[in-house]
Amino acid sequence: MPASPAGANVSGRPHLPIYMAGFLSMVVLLGCGPAGAEVRLPDIFGSNMVLQRDQPVIVWGTASTNDRVQVRLGPRSAVALTGADGNWQVTMEALTAGGPYELKASSGGTAVVLTNVYCGDVWLCSGQSNMQWPVKDVNPSEQQAMLAEYPDLRLCSVAKTPAQKPLSAAKINWRTCTPKAARDFSAVAFFFGTQLLKDPALAQVPIGLVDSSFGGTTCEGWIPRLALTNFKPQDLHDSMFGIKPANLYNGMIAPLGRTRFKGVLWYQGESNSAHPETYPALLATMISAWRQQFDQPNLPFLIVQLPEYANLWEGYYWPWIREQQSRVAASISNSALVVGIRTTDGFNLHPKEKLEIGRRAALVARRVAYGENLIASGPRLKSASTSGAAIRVTFDTDDGLSSANPDRVGGFAVAGPDGNYRFADARIDGNKVIVSSPDVVQPQTVRYAWAGMPQAGLVNKSGLPAAPFRTDTLPCSNVELQLQRATRRVATSAYEMVIDANGTVTSLILDGAQFLSNEPGTAGGSSIPGFWGPRTLNNIREIGPQLLACSDDMVSLQMEFADKSMLWTITNRGNETLTFQLALSPHVQVPEAITNGLARLVRGPAILNVEGFDTITNTLTGALLSTHIAAGATKSISLK
Repeated sequence: MPASPAGANVSGRPHLPIYMAGFLSMVVLLGCGPAGAEVRLPDIFGSNMVLQRDQPVIVWGTASTNDRVQVRLGPRSAVALTGADGNWQVTMEALTAGGPYELKASSGGTAVVLTNVYCGDVWLCSGQSNMQWPVKDVNPSEQQAMLAEYPDLRLCSVAKTPAQKPLSAAKINWRTCTPKAARDFSAVAFFFGTQLLKDPALAQVPIGLVDSSFGGTTCEGWIPRLALTNFKPQDLHDSMFGIKPANLYNGMIAPLGRTRFKGVLWYQGESNSAHPETYPALLATMISAWRQQFDQPNLPFLIVQLPEYANLWEGYYWPWIREQQSRVAASISNSALVVGIRTTDGFNLHPKEKLEIGRRAALVARRVAYGENLIASGPRLKSASTSGAAIRVTFDTDDGLSSANPDRVGGFAVAGPDGNYRFADARIDGNKVIVSSPDVVQPQTVRYAWAGMPQAGLVNKSGLPAAPFRTDTLPCSNVELQLQRATRRVATSAYEMVIDANGTVTSLILDGAQFLSNEPGTAGGSSIPGFWGPRTLNNIREIGPQLLACSDDMVSLQMEFADKSMLWTITNRGNETLTFQLALSPHVQVPEAITNGLARLVRGPAILNVEGFDTITNTLTGALLSTHIAAGATKSISLK
């Protein structure tokens, strides 16, 4: 065996933690190199990549059996001998931040050469759709950050590949951050990285972001199968698209092998919100498994707590899953919570506001992963005690207490012995908030921001919000009263129409008769079906006395009203054809087929003539009128 260079580890098979040996051995076997094979590196290695600084550099791959592999990375080098299965691994001394380097692995006359390789900090960014949500779909004001060049930021995408067995290979792509590259990259991850680069201490440190996310996925989808054996089968649930537990780990985490990371940013929980009681054990198991795979027992985990959301999701409001996220962050060492509330209005499952989430995550990372002494989070509950007719809530805070609303401290509620909560008055007194309600004479417990869409305003003087909390142990209840955004009503002598805050026409009355279905989703009123449900056109502007515009970033619906008619104009600025449809009341008759786009709708003596729809479909809840608008096209619909 050749002599090992200084600082290098000569090995064949890698040394694995006992817990990981079972399923990582499957990964290794799937990557075996046959006799006579050329030297290969796993897909997580690529030109333009970032390797974790200040930690031993582990490089592995496959080659011919019983062959000698030489690896060089800048000033470092090492040699390994492959085993009978063709696998090899070397460990080289750590490097500080810097580059660019060339990474070369050679064996038997073949070589792999990667260029523009840097050492810096590598972050794994994972979760479901709100982590996946791309920069191109955030608010236009936030998209401006995408226009800048970030040469010290490298973006890495792991292909969405669920698998039944752990894989060693996946489609993984590293690239330098350019406006074009940023467009389709995770917005939360992108903003997290750009905010880290604003830290003077990281100004010369390359940042690598590895996006391994998949919309609609449960936490158990990201956990190795062997680690799930302690869970009851009824406590494990498939992800969207029928993806089984462990299959996302198999296809999207296992291929990362022994990559070293600075930390993990995890934004998930929506698809587990129907089962909050099992989430802490699942997430804790996932954290433990990932730390063992990467051989980093103290790997920092930043958990993004779900932001505001108004609607029930799988039968539950979100304060209950937020509570479990907070418990995991508090109970696992080197993990922390990134508070999500006060970032969006709460009416969108996929809020377009991602910059603030990224900024808060970067602050938490700087404190937890980088050890900086800075204000990274808002007030944290310390204790609550009864004092007469009030409850004194004490907070740990690095920056004092304040209120986002100067007139009041909103979001608090108190309950007496009966457990019935009443909204409460609250005032700040040093590091305490004094909470009381005239309707609760003997308060015993307190809740703060305990709603799917809380109207909560407690912050520190830096503007960072307090996380939701409660001091009771009452069982989960899914009753919630919420304010809703304003609707619009149009009335003439001939008709009356209502447009809700999502830009949906929910009511159209002629001669006292309702012409539209009131069924939920695309079975009621007007709608543009989308993957996650009806499209919301909630940017609503009254652009004239008789003109209303409802839009999002890709679609607009303009309505022009006259005494006995309307003209609806739909503009599609997207890249795909969309469908606009109108669901009719089951009492409305369509006596004739659509001819040249014309249809006559009848209910009793009332008649509505419409022009612009292509097809009519009979459903159990009434007829459905539909028309298609091609990408970049505009279409008009008249109603008389």
